[in-house]
Amino acid sequence: MHGSTGRDFGRISAEHATTFIGIMSMLHSESTAPAFGRLLKKSLQPDDYVLLAHLFEEISVLVLHHLIPEALLFDAFAFDLYWDELREDILSLRRQTGNEKFCENFEIASDRAREYRNDRPPKRRWHHRPEGEGPHDPPGGRGRPPSGPPPRSPEGRSDPSLEEPAIRRRA
Repeated sequence: MHGSTGRDFGRISAEHATTFIGIMSMLHSESTAPAFGRLLKKSLQPDDYVLLAHLFEEISVLVLHHLIPEALLFDAFAFDLYWDELREDILSLRRQTGNEKFCENFEIASDRAREYRNDRPPKRRWHHRPEGEGPHDPPGGRGRPPSGPPPRSPEGRSDPSLEEPAIRRRA
């Protein structure tokens, strides 16, 4: 899939489902789910940082080696926002350990995730906008209902085949 950036984030196919379900299972497992939930609520505890950073590093390796499409991962998870939340602790650990490679795949994936997010507006943006504001519905979407009276037949009567079923007149 190409967006305005021109980057191809990969094509998603059924063969990726098993890997994706495995990732979801890891994030929702008994050992990881509490930390992941706290990350989503921005209420991390000290032990959560390294656990989550390493988990996201492992997932990022799968993405960067094209074992799962970036589009699938970045559509489902906010890797860029997760990086933002964990960045300071990761950078501190890099300095403390002298390991500049610690979570480098996670950092790269977060940059790509940010690009993905910036390239695609929220899918539901048109469902919640005030009337008259924002862009029109996307192509192929609901669109606007036709304005004006329904078309008339040559005899001047409304053409029942062109009316909406809910407003079709009874004969």
